[in-house]
Amino acid sequence: MPLGKIGSSIRDSLVGTITGASDVVQATIAVTKDSTVNTLKGARDVVHEATSLVGDTISGAVQAANETGTGIASTAKGAVIGTIRGVGEVTTVTTGVLSETIRSAIKGTSEVGGDIGGATRGAAEGVASVTKGVGLALQDASFSVAIAAIQGTKDVGANLGNTAKHTVQGTIKGAAEVSGDAMSAVYGTAHGLIKGTASVGGDVAEVARSTAHGAISMTKDLNLSVQDMAFSVSKGAIEGTKDVGANLAMTAKNTVRGTITGAHEITDDVTSAIHASASGIVKGTAGVGGDLTAAARNAVEGAIEGAKSVGLKAEDAASAAANGAVQAASGLGDASVKAVRDAVSGTISGVKVIITTPFNKDDKK
Repeated sequence: MPLGKIGSSIRDSLVGTITGASDVVQATIAVTKDSTVNTLKGARDVVHEATSLVGDTISGAVQAANETGTGIASTAKGAVIGTIRGVGEVTTVTTGVLSETIRSAIKGTSEVGGDIGGATRGAAEGVASVTKGVGLALQDASFSVAIAAIQGTKDVGANLGNTAKHTVQGTIKGAAEVSGDAMSAVYGTAHGLIKGTASVGGDVAEVARSTAHGAISMTKDLNLSVQDMAFSVSKGAIEGTKDVGANLAMTAKNTVRGTITGAHEITDDVTSAIHASASGIVKGTAGVGGDLTAAARNAVEGAIEGAKSVGLKAEDAASAAANGAVQAASGLGDASVKAVRDAVSGTISGVKVIITTPFNKDDKK
């Protein structure tokens, strides 16, 4: 789709600005912010104009990155931040504006044959890093952007799982840059990715797996707790699944599998991540009134499948998931504890599961 007047102006300005720039993100922020402010100040209907302006601006920035060989991820991040800050100086920034930034980054990148995953990650990172400054709650913003990322990816026929992975990674990194609540952000992102996937008829199980993988893989570089991340992403995925009436058991299984893949990349203590993931699944399932026993058992089955794929001892993985599920159930009453314990005890998929005691009922994991 041809650029509009604003997009063409942004592209032309950035081609000269970012070529050889020592800080592409900051250079892009300056150009896009100034353009956005100047354009909106002269608009008759600022709210309506803001949405169309965002799309043209981001697309122009992406084309500039493509023409100069500059990283699309960095340019997308800078363009998103600059555009949102510019809108915020003139009018109220809505979640609709945030959503349009990531949809435009994906669409523009697809049109130039660029790295959609990188652009998605850069755009999500930009949104997460700027929401606090424009008065939006990080969890709500993350939720809306995640849905938009999936919808934008579907529109261009790209891989939803890849988008899910890069969206959650960008959101976590952006939140960390501004000392935001990464766990709240990942919860909102997981919830939104699942809901968005269901809305476009995508594979919810694949997206759940990719989301968990992406979230866990970010923890080491950002010094975040693997266990807290596993818990938050699992809970968000389950609640998103319930919202759209998809299969909770399949989400449980695939979220644990993704957790294992991500944890295996960054730590030797994969079983702790499995334990926390199963705990988040049971807590999330309880919160939406789902079948605790099915969720718990599928978490164990997912742990067994995931363990085999990375060379982890299946018995250790299964037992970690089972104990995480039972421990989470311990805060839900004796009947829930018994039901979950019965569901995950004995031999599952040919693997012996060992339940240990005691459990601390006040421990969320």
